[in-house]
Order: sequence, then C-alpha cells, then structure tokens
Amino acid sequence: MAKVRLIFLSLLTLLFCSCEQDGLDLTMTLGPYGKESRQVLLLYGAGFNSLSSDIWSNIDEIKRGYLPGKGRNDDVVLVFSHLTKNNRRVYSSETAPVLIRLYNEHGEARADTIRTWPVGTPVANKEMMTEVFNWVREEFPADGYGAIMSSHATGYLPEDYYANPKKYEGRDRGSSSSWSPQLRSFGQEYYEAGTKTQEMEIKDLAAAIPYKLDYLVFDACLMGTVEVAWELRNVCSYVAFSPCEIPAAGFDFRKLVEHLLQPEVPDVKAVCEDYFAFYQFDSTYGATITLVDCSRLDRLAATCRDLFDRYRSGIRNLDGKNVQVYDRLDSKKYYAFFDLKDMLREAGASEADLASLQAALDEAIVYEAHTAKFINVQLDRVCGLATYLPAYPDYRRDIYHGTEFLDYFYQENIAWNQATALVVE
Repeated sequence: MAKVRLIFLSLLTLLFCSCEQDGLDLTMTLGPYGKESRQVLLLYGAGFNSLSSDIWSNIDEIKRGYLPGKGRNDDVVLVFSHLTKNNRRVYSSETAPVLIRLYNEHGEARADTIRTWPVGTPVANKEMMTEVFNWVREEFPADGYGAIMSSHATGYLPEDYYANPKKYEGRDRGSSSSWSPQLRSFGQEYYEAGTKTQEMEIKDLAAAIPYKLDYLVFDACLMGTVEVAWELRNVCSYVAFSPCEIPAAGFDFRKLVEHLLQPEVPDVKAVCEDYFAFYQFDSTYGATITLVDCSRLDRLAATCRDLFDRYRSGIRNLDGKNVQVYDRLDSKKYYAFFDLKDMLREAGASEADLASLQAALDEAIVYEAHTAKFINVQLDRVCGLATYLPAYPDYRRDIYHGTEFLDYFYQENIAWNQATALVVE
C-alpha cells in the first residue's frame, strides 16, 4: 500500500509541475472544483493592410490597461496578428503572422511570442483562422473563450466585390464610368508581395470558428447587419458590431480586457458603452454600436419572414432614397446597407406590424447606441441592424438598391435569406 501511495504521489507531482516552452506556461493544474476556471481572450488582427499601424496601437493600448498574470489558473490574453513591416503601408515586404501572450509581471506588461507562422502566410482565410482557434484551445484549455476580430470588413458582401465589381456585374452601374464600390467582406489582406488581396465571406468566417465562443466583438466596419448576426447565431453567444464604419482607432482597448475578463460573465455591454462614450461627442466621426444576444434571434427571423412576405411588393418597389442608410456614398456611387425597420416602414408596414418588429428587435438587441450622424451620414431612424435592400426593377439607374447579381448571391449564400425569404425569384 505504501508503494502504491508513493507512485500516486509521484504522478501528482508530475501532473502539477511547471515547465516553460517558448514563453508558454504549461503548468498542469486544475481550477476550482476540478475544472477549468480561467477565460481566454483572443485578438485576431488581420492587419497586412492599411490598418496595420492602428492595430499595433490597439495592442499597445491593451498593454496599458489591465492584464492578468501568467499563472496556470490566470486568465489568458492572446494576440494573433499579421502586420506590415514597421507598420507602414508597404506590402511588397512580406511578414510572418505571430501569436503572443500578454500578461502582467510585477506590475509591468509583458509579451511572449509563443508561435510564429511562415513569412507571407495569409490569415484572411478559413483554414488559417480554424488552425489558430484550434491551437489556442489545445494549448490554453479554459472555461470560456471570446474574440476581438480586427480588420477591414463590410458585412455580408461577397469576396473581392470591392476590387472587381465588373467581374460580377458585367458593366458599370449608374452614371459614373469609374464606379468601384468600396465594399469588402471581413479580413481584407494583401499577399504575394502586395499583388493580390484575400478576404473572407461571412459564411466562411462562421464556419472557420470551430467551437462556441462567449462573444465576438468586431473592430471592423459595417458588420452590424442582421445577416451577420444570423450567420453567427451558433458561433457565439453575443456579437457586438457597428452598422456604420468604425474609426481606425477602434474600441477603447485600454479598458476592454478588464470588461471581458470579469470573474463571472464577460461584460460585453460595458465594452460597447465605452466605445460609444469614446466617440459620442466626436465632431469628426460619431458612432453606431449594437450588441445582440444570438440566442434570441429566432423571433426576429419569424417576424421578418412574415413581414417580408406580406410587404414584398412594397419592398421591391419602394423609393430607396427615403430609407435610412448606414454607409457613406463617398466614391463608391451607391448604397448597400439599409436600416431593417426603416425598410419595412417605407414598404408600407402598418404601425401594428412595426410594433411587432420592434418587440422582436428589443428581445434580440441587448444594447444599441448611435450619434446624430456618422461623418456625413445622418442617423435619424435607426433600429441598430442594417440589411440588404433587394434590387429595384431598373436598379442600374438607382443607387439605393441592390443589383441582380447581389440578389442572386443573397439567395444562394446568405442564411438569413433562407430563414426569412427576403429575396425570392
């Protein structure tokens, strides 16, 4: 018996020993009650683009705020980033994506590089994102995971639509011979020495995340659409995003970690409140921010399916210039993101139906805030979720509707359309 007890104690000693490998704390201990108790926060920065210096500044701001320690049971803050050399807008010199751990040691912020990928590895793709998330879970077992997604983005639109609209539309749209919409899906990055770009469509982003997250916070423009929320409903419990663009400085990263690593429940609402407070009185930008409880989207989908069916003719023939928009005209020559509720209002929905829609929105939206305008976009009728406006019969002369190609893309690729039948043949 003494021998058996000695062997058991020896095994426990091995189990609870600590080792360091490339800066990674591999101490094998268990949290309270024999289960993991710590949380993992991952910043995924696809920044081999014009946002490189801004993402670097965001990382620096995180270092200035609260950081956990590096013990086995401490929460974990990880940054996966792919940034340009010296954070300049030079894309011919390829760099290596890296994963670092940020932590506090004796009152000072520390950063350990724990993994590096080959130089030139593009990160705005499903395979790479899945690899990173799986590696994080394997190396840092925890009770919960959440992520900040930082890059260029524009919601549900197809990959490469920004760079090559004629490839999809066949010819220019509207009166401008130089029509080139400034739209792209999540994570636009340069690769092959800056000669090509890569992006992720929203369905690929959803499929790339291999396990359920507590939250997703998008430090990326124009992600605040009902299509994005629906696509991510099984990927995360909460999603925070902006229907309008997000200024390059992004969220209040100095306070963000402390909110998201709360002992009981991540306080995503506080992150959104800080973001809005940061820009509330900013005369240059302004802000929109929406936080959605993804478990409460079913009622919204059912309500919209009913209303889309009953007001189908009104939606197809409405005057788009009367609907609240979220994107700026700028140089792209047409609009692509419209307010969900205001679209139905303009389509002729009754006050009773609009009240029913608002009740469904109130159930799904935990927090919504917006300034009176964002840059040059007046924000008068805002529900907090943008949506696609189907093609007008003569859409090529109308800048306030979708297109025939986008209608087709929407039918074939957008899960929200399968649930609500906004666009039908």
